[in-house]
Amino acid sequence: MIYVTHKAHFLMRSTFIFVSVFLCIITAGYAQQTVTENTGLVKWLDLKTAQELNKTQPKPMLIDVYTDWCGWCKHMMKTTFSNEGIANYINNYFYPVRFNAETMDTVEFLDKKYINKNIGNRSPNELAIILLEGKLSYPTIVFYNNNYKFKMLAPGYLSPKDIEPMLVFTVEYIFNTTSAQDFSKYFFKAFYPDSGFVSKDTITWMKSFNEAVEKNKVQKKKTLLFINTDWCNGGKTMLRSTFNNSIVTNYINDNFHAVAMDARSMDTITFNNQTYHNTADNKGFHPFLHMVMGERIVLPSILFFDEDMTFISQVGQYLTPESLYPVLVFFTENRYKNQKWDDFIKEYQEKKK
Repeated sequence: MIYVTHKAHFLMRSTFIFVSVFLCIITAGYAQQTVTENTGLVKWLDLKTAQELNKTQPKPMLIDVYTDWCGWCKHMMKTTFSNEGIANYINNYFYPVRFNAETMDTVEFLDKKYINKNIGNRSPNELAIILLEGKLSYPTIVFYNNNYKFKMLAPGYLSPKDIEPMLVFTVEYIFNTTSAQDFSKYFFKAFYPDSGFVSKDTITWMKSFNEAVEKNKVQKKKTLLFINTDWCNGGKTMLRSTFNNSIVTNYINDNFHAVAMDARSMDTITFNNQTYHNTADNKGFHPFLHMVMGERIVLPSILFFDEDMTFISQVGQYLTPESLYPVLVFFTENRYKNQKWDDFIKEYQEKKK
Protein backbone atom coordinates (compact mmCIF):
# COMPACT_ATOMS: atom_id res chain seq x y z
CA MET A 1 0.00 0.00 0.00
CA ILE A 2 1.24 3.50 -0.85
CA TYR A 3 -0.25 6.78 0.21
CA VAL A 4 0.82 9.93 -1.58
CA THR A 5 2.83 10.95 1.46
CA HIS A 6 4.60 7.60 1.90
CA LYS A 7 8.40 7.72 1.61
CA ALA A 8 9.88 4.93 -0.50
CA HIS A 9 13.53 3.90 -0.88
CA PHE A 10 15.40 3.47 -4.15
CA LEU A 11 16.10 -0.09 -5.22
CA MET A 12 18.22 -0.92 -8.23
CA ARG A 13 16.17 -3.35 -10.30
CA SER A 14 16.96 -5.56 -13.27
CA THR A 15 13.37 -6.47 -14.06
CA PHE A 16 12.38 -5.47 -17.56
CA ILE A 17 9.02 -3.75 -17.68
CA PHE A 18 7.62 -2.60 -20.99
CA VAL A 19 4.88 0.02 -20.96
CA SER A 20 2.91 0.02 -24.21
CA VAL A 21 2.04 3.33 -25.80
CA PHE A 22 -0.70 1.96 -28.00
CA LEU A 23 -3.69 4.24 -27.48
CA CYS A 24 -6.77 2.04 -27.42
CA ILE A 25 -10.12 3.38 -26.32
CA ILE A 26 -12.49 0.65 -25.14
CA THR A 27 -16.14 1.49 -25.74
CA ALA A 28 -17.94 -1.53 -24.32
CA GLY A 29 -19.31 -1.09 -20.82
CA TYR A 30 -18.87 2.67 -20.57
CA ALA A 31 -21.32 4.73 -18.59
CA GLN A 32 -23.44 7.38 -20.33
CA GLN A 33 -21.13 9.78 -22.19
CA THR A 34 -23.17 12.98 -21.92
CA VAL A 35 -20.85 15.62 -20.50
CA THR A 36 -22.42 16.79 -17.28
CA GLU A 37 -21.24 17.57 -13.77
CA ASN A 38 -21.91 13.92 -12.97
CA THR A 39 -19.64 12.38 -15.62
CA GLY A 40 -17.17 14.99 -16.86
CA LEU A 41 -15.15 13.88 -19.88
CA VAL A 42 -13.91 10.60 -18.44
CA LYS A 43 -15.50 7.51 -19.95
CA TRP A 44 -16.42 5.74 -16.75
CA LEU A 45 -16.79 1.98 -16.49
CA ASP A 46 -18.63 -0.07 -13.92
CA LEU A 47 -16.40 -2.14 -11.65
CA LYS A 48 -17.35 -5.48 -13.19
CA THR A 49 -16.63 -4.36 -16.75
CA ALA A 50 -13.27 -2.86 -15.80
CA GLN A 51 -12.14 -6.10 -14.20
CA GLU A 52 -13.27 -8.16 -17.19
CA LEU A 53 -11.49 -5.89 -19.67
CA ASN A 54 -8.31 -6.04 -17.62
CA LYS A 55 -8.18 -9.82 -18.03
CA THR A 56 -7.70 -9.55 -21.78
CA GLN A 57 -6.01 -6.15 -22.12
CA PRO A 58 -4.26 -5.25 -18.86
CA LYS A 59 -4.18 -1.58 -17.88
CA PRO A 60 -4.06 0.28 -14.56
CA MET A 61 -7.35 1.01 -12.80
CA LEU A 62 -8.45 4.34 -11.36
CA ILE A 63 -11.37 4.21 -8.91
CA ASP A 64 -13.12 7.42 -7.95
CA VAL A 65 -14.73 6.69 -4.57
CA TYR A 66 -17.49 9.24 -4.00
CA THR A 67 -20.87 9.81 -2.36
CA ASP A 68 -23.98 11.58 -3.62
CA TRP A 69 -23.79 14.22 -0.87
CA CYS A 70 -20.05 15.02 -1.31
CA GLY A 71 -19.64 18.57 -2.65
CA TRP A 72 -15.93 18.20 -3.38
CA CYS A 73 -16.66 15.02 -5.35
CA LYS A 74 -18.99 17.00 -7.61
CA HIS A 75 -16.48 19.84 -7.88
CA MET A 76 -13.74 17.42 -8.92
CA MET A 77 -16.05 16.06 -11.62
CA LYS A 78 -16.70 19.60 -12.93
CA THR A 79 -13.02 20.53 -12.94
CA THR A 80 -10.40 17.78 -12.91
CA PHE A 81 -12.41 15.09 -14.69
CA SER A 82 -13.70 17.69 -17.16
CA ASN A 83 -10.18 18.76 -18.07
CA GLU A 84 -9.64 17.52 -21.64
CA GLY A 85 -5.96 16.60 -21.23
CA ILE A 86 -6.49 14.76 -17.95
CA ALA A 87 -9.60 12.97 -19.22
CA ASN A 88 -7.89 11.85 -22.43
CA TYR A 89 -4.92 10.47 -20.51
CA ILE A 90 -7.20 8.57 -18.14
CA ASN A 91 -9.35 7.23 -20.97
CA ASN A 92 -6.30 6.03 -22.90
CA TYR A 93 -4.21 4.51 -20.14
CA PHE A 94 -6.62 3.49 -17.37
CA TYR A 95 -9.83 1.62 -16.76
CA PRO A 96 -11.66 4.42 -14.92
CA VAL A 97 -14.36 3.44 -12.41
CA ARG A 98 -16.76 5.55 -10.33
CA PHE A 99 -17.77 3.81 -7.14
CA ASN A 100 -20.49 5.15 -4.87
CA ALA A 101 -19.21 4.37 -1.38
CA GLU A 102 -22.77 4.08 -0.06
CA THR A 103 -24.26 1.91 -2.79
CA MET A 104 -26.74 -0.70 -1.60
CA ASP A 105 -25.82 -2.99 -4.48
CA THR A 106 -23.84 -6.17 -3.91
CA VAL A 107 -20.55 -5.64 -5.69
CA GLU A 108 -17.72 -8.01 -6.56
CA PHE A 109 -14.06 -7.07 -6.57
CA LEU A 110 -11.14 -9.46 -6.99
CA ASP A 111 -13.42 -12.48 -6.63
CA LYS A 112 -15.00 -11.34 -3.35
CA LYS A 113 -18.51 -10.00 -2.83
CA TYR A 114 -19.34 -6.97 -0.69
CA ILE A 115 -22.62 -5.60 0.62
CA ASN A 116 -23.92 -2.57 2.48
CA LYS A 117 -25.14 -3.68 5.92
CA ASN A 118 -27.23 -0.51 6.13
CA ILE A 119 -26.16 0.27 9.69
CA GLY A 120 -26.65 3.87 10.80
CA ASN A 121 -26.61 7.10 8.84
CA ARG A 122 -24.53 7.19 5.63
CA SER A 123 -23.72 3.50 5.88
CA PRO A 124 -20.77 2.55 3.63
CA ASN A 125 -20.60 -0.47 1.40
CA GLU A 126 -18.07 -3.01 2.68
CA LEU A 127 -15.99 -2.51 -0.46
CA ALA A 128 -15.57 1.19 0.31
CA ILE A 129 -14.13 0.25 3.68
CA ILE A 130 -11.72 -2.18 2.00
CA LEU A 131 -10.69 0.21 -0.77
CA LEU A 132 -10.11 3.12 1.62
CA GLU A 133 -8.71 0.91 4.37
CA GLY A 134 -11.19 2.23 6.89
CA LYS A 135 -10.42 5.91 6.26
CA LEU A 136 -13.73 7.02 4.75
CA SER A 137 -12.73 10.32 3.17
CA TYR A 138 -14.50 11.54 0.03
CA PRO A 139 -13.48 11.92 -2.65
CA THR A 140 -10.59 9.46 -2.64
CA ILE A 141 -8.94 8.21 -5.80
CA VAL A 142 -7.63 4.65 -5.63
CA PHE A 143 -4.93 3.68 -8.11
CA TYR A 144 -4.11 0.08 -8.98
CA ASN A 145 -1.63 -1.22 -11.52
CA ASN A 146 -2.81 -3.88 -13.94
CA ASN A 147 -2.10 -6.85 -11.63
CA TYR A 148 -3.49 -5.13 -8.50
CA LYS A 149 -0.18 -5.55 -6.66
CA PHE A 150 0.43 -1.81 -6.50
CA LYS A 151 -2.15 0.32 -4.73
CA MET A 152 -2.12 4.03 -3.92
CA LEU A 153 -4.72 6.18 -2.16
CA ALA A 154 -5.06 9.88 -2.92
CA PRO A 155 -7.66 11.34 -0.51
CA GLY A 156 -9.32 14.71 -0.95
CA TYR A 157 -9.94 17.01 -3.88
CA LEU A 158 -7.28 16.81 -6.59
CA SER A 159 -6.86 19.58 -9.14
CA PRO A 160 -5.65 18.72 -12.67
CA LYS A 161 -2.15 19.77 -11.60
CA ASP A 162 -2.33 17.58 -8.47
CA ILE A 163 -3.47 14.40 -10.22
CA GLU A 164 -1.23 14.68 -13.29
CA PRO A 165 1.98 13.27 -11.74
CA MET A 166 -0.01 10.54 -9.95
CA LEU A 167 -1.33 9.31 -13.29
CA VAL A 168 2.16 9.16 -14.81
CA PHE A 169 3.52 7.62 -11.60
CA THR A 170 1.09 4.70 -11.96
CA VAL A 171 1.15 4.18 -15.72
CA GLU A 172 4.95 4.29 -16.09
CA TYR A 173 5.69 2.03 -13.09
CA ILE A 174 7.60 4.81 -11.36
CA PHE A 175 6.45 3.36 -8.04
CA ASN A 176 9.15 0.70 -8.56
CA THR A 177 11.93 3.21 -7.85
CA THR A 178 10.46 6.34 -6.29
CA SER A 179 7.83 7.55 -3.85
CA ALA A 180 4.82 9.43 -5.18
CA GLN A 181 5.77 12.43 -3.08
CA ASP A 182 9.28 12.65 -4.54
CA PHE A 183 8.12 12.11 -8.09
CA SER A 184 5.46 14.82 -7.79
CA LYS A 185 8.09 17.25 -6.47
CA TYR A 186 10.40 16.73 -9.43
CA PHE A 187 7.55 16.49 -11.92
CA PHE A 188 6.41 19.99 -10.93
CA LYS A 189 9.96 21.31 -11.22
CA ALA A 190 10.24 19.78 -14.67
CA PHE A 191 6.92 20.82 -16.20
CA TYR A 192 5.82 23.94 -14.32
CA PRO A 193 8.23 26.89 -14.77
CA ASP A 194 6.94 28.67 -11.67
CA SER A 195 8.25 25.75 -9.58
CA GLY A 196 11.82 26.46 -10.70
CA PHE A 197 14.56 24.03 -11.70
CA VAL A 198 17.04 22.46 -9.33
CA SER A 199 19.88 24.39 -11.00
CA LYS A 200 20.86 26.09 -14.23
CA ASP A 201 23.71 23.65 -14.85
CA THR A 202 23.35 21.43 -17.88
CA ILE A 203 24.99 18.24 -19.05
CA THR A 204 27.22 18.47 -22.10
CA TRP A 205 25.22 16.00 -24.17
CA MET A 206 26.86 14.65 -27.28
CA LYS A 207 24.85 14.63 -30.48
CA SER A 208 25.04 10.88 -31.04
CA PHE A 209 26.43 7.62 -29.71
CA ASN A 210 28.85 7.58 -32.65
CA GLU A 211 30.26 10.91 -31.45
CA ALA A 212 30.87 9.40 -28.02
CA VAL A 213 32.68 6.45 -29.60
CA GLU A 214 34.94 8.82 -31.55
CA LYS A 215 35.51 11.13 -28.59
CA ASN A 216 36.48 8.16 -26.44
CA LYS A 217 39.35 7.36 -28.79
CA VAL A 218 41.12 10.55 -27.73
CA GLN A 219 39.74 10.98 -24.21
CA LYS A 220 39.10 7.78 -22.30
CA LYS A 221 36.02 7.98 -20.10
CA LYS A 222 33.06 5.83 -19.31
CA THR A 223 30.00 6.53 -21.46
CA LEU A 224 26.47 7.17 -20.19
CA LEU A 225 23.72 6.63 -22.76
CA PHE A 226 20.31 7.91 -21.66
CA ILE A 227 17.42 6.31 -23.57
CA ASN A 228 13.99 7.91 -23.77
CA THR A 229 11.18 8.88 -26.14
CA ASP A 230 9.02 11.97 -26.52
CA TRP A 231 6.01 10.17 -24.99
CA CYS A 232 7.77 8.94 -21.83
CA ASN A 233 6.96 11.50 -19.15
CA GLY A 234 9.19 9.86 -16.56
CA GLY A 235 12.13 10.30 -18.93
CA LYS A 236 11.20 13.91 -19.62
CA THR A 237 11.10 14.54 -15.89
CA MET A 238 14.59 13.07 -15.55
CA LEU A 239 15.94 15.25 -18.34
CA ARG A 240 14.45 18.42 -16.87
CA SER A 241 15.13 17.82 -13.19
CA THR A 242 17.38 14.83 -12.39
CA PHE A 243 19.89 15.75 -15.10
CA ASN A 244 19.49 19.41 -14.22
CA ASN A 245 20.69 18.93 -10.66
CA SER A 246 24.04 20.65 -10.16
CA ILE A 247 25.67 17.77 -8.26
CA VAL A 248 24.54 15.16 -10.80
CA THR A 249 25.33 17.41 -13.76
CA ASN A 250 28.87 18.24 -12.66
CA TYR A 251 29.62 14.63 -11.77
CA ILE A 252 28.47 13.37 -15.17
CA ASN A 253 30.36 16.09 -17.06
CA ASP A 254 33.56 15.23 -15.16
CA ASN A 255 33.37 11.45 -15.45
CA PHE A 256 31.34 10.46 -18.52
CA HIS A 257 30.80 10.99 -22.19
CA ALA A 258 27.04 11.60 -22.05
CA VAL A 259 24.56 10.90 -24.84
CA ALA A 260 20.78 11.34 -24.81
CA MET A 261 19.15 9.16 -27.46
CA ASP A 262 15.59 8.78 -28.67
CA ALA A 263 14.79 5.06 -28.57
CA ARG A 264 13.31 5.40 -32.07
CA SER A 265 16.27 7.33 -33.48
CA MET A 266 16.95 6.96 -37.19
CA ASP A 267 20.71 7.33 -36.70
CA THR A 268 22.99 4.64 -38.08
CA ILE A 269 25.12 3.35 -35.21
CA THR A 270 28.43 1.54 -35.60
CA PHE A 271 29.52 -0.47 -32.58
CA ASN A 272 32.12 -3.24 -32.32
CA ASN A 273 32.50 -3.32 -36.12
CA GLN A 274 28.76 -3.88 -36.54
CA THR A 275 26.38 -1.39 -38.13
CA TYR A 276 22.82 -0.95 -36.89
CA HIS A 277 20.11 0.78 -38.93
CA ASN A 278 16.62 1.85 -38.02
CA THR A 279 14.16 2.23 -40.87
CA ALA A 280 11.00 4.23 -41.40
CA ASP A 281 9.19 0.97 -42.11
CA ASN A 282 10.29 -0.43 -38.78
CA LYS A 283 8.84 2.46 -36.71
CA GLY A 284 10.15 0.73 -33.62
CA PHE A 285 13.01 0.93 -31.20
CA HIS A 286 16.50 1.11 -32.63
CA PRO A 287 18.07 -2.32 -33.37
CA PHE A 288 21.20 -1.24 -31.48
CA LEU A 289 19.12 -0.96 -28.31
CA HIS A 290 17.64 -4.41 -28.84
CA MET A 291 21.15 -5.78 -29.27
CA VAL A 292 22.22 -4.27 -25.94
CA MET A 293 19.01 -4.41 -23.89
CA GLY A 294 17.23 -7.43 -25.31
CA GLU A 295 13.74 -7.80 -26.70
CA ARG A 296 11.96 -5.62 -24.15
CA ILE A 297 13.03 -2.01 -23.90
CA VAL A 298 12.65 -0.26 -20.54
CA LEU A 299 12.02 3.49 -20.70
CA PRO A 300 13.68 5.55 -19.49
CA SER A 301 16.97 3.69 -19.16
CA ILE A 302 20.62 4.52 -18.67
CA LEU A 303 23.21 2.30 -20.37
CA PHE A 304 26.76 2.35 -19.00
CA PHE A 305 29.87 1.56 -21.06
CA ASP A 306 33.44 1.36 -19.74
CA GLU A 307 36.50 3.20 -21.07
CA ASP A 308 36.91 0.57 -23.80
CA MET A 309 33.27 1.00 -24.86
CA THR A 310 32.33 -2.39 -23.47
CA PHE A 311 28.75 -2.50 -22.21
CA ILE A 312 28.63 -2.69 -18.41
CA SER A 313 25.03 -2.52 -17.28
CA GLN A 314 21.56 -1.08 -17.73
CA VAL A 315 19.68 0.86 -15.06
CA GLY A 316 16.01 1.12 -16.00
CA GLN A 317 13.14 3.39 -15.03
CA TYR A 318 12.84 6.84 -13.47
CA LEU A 319 15.42 8.01 -10.92
CA THR A 320 15.55 11.14 -8.78
CA PRO A 321 18.87 13.01 -8.43
CA GLU A 322 19.32 11.45 -4.99
CA SER A 323 18.79 7.97 -6.44
CA LEU A 324 20.94 8.45 -9.52
CA TYR A 325 24.03 9.87 -7.83
CA PRO A 326 25.10 6.67 -6.00
CA VAL A 327 24.53 4.71 -9.21
CA LEU A 328 26.99 7.03 -10.96
CA VAL A 329 29.51 6.54 -8.17
CA PHE A 330 29.03 2.76 -8.30
CA PHE A 331 30.12 2.66 -11.93
CA THR A 332 32.64 5.52 -11.95
CA GLU A 333 34.64 4.03 -9.08
CA ASN A 334 34.45 0.53 -10.61
CA ARG A 335 32.66 -0.80 -7.55
CA TYR A 336 30.58 -2.96 -9.87
CA LYS A 337 33.63 -5.13 -10.54
CA ASN A 338 33.95 -6.53 -7.02
CA GLN A 339 30.93 -5.42 -5.01
CA LYS A 340 27.23 -6.21 -5.19
CA TRP A 341 24.89 -3.25 -5.52
CA ASP A 342 23.02 -4.07 -2.31
CA ASP A 343 26.27 -4.04 -0.33
CA PHE A 344 27.44 -0.84 -1.98
CA ILE A 345 24.23 1.12 -1.40
CA LYS A 346 24.09 -0.03 2.21
CA GLU A 347 27.64 1.22 2.72
CA TYR A 348 26.87 4.46 0.87
CA GLN A 349 23.81 5.19 2.99
CA GLU A 350 25.67 4.45 6.20
CA LYS A 351 28.34 7.01 5.28
CA LYS A 352 25.66 9.65 4.65
CA LYS A 353 24.23 9.34 8.16
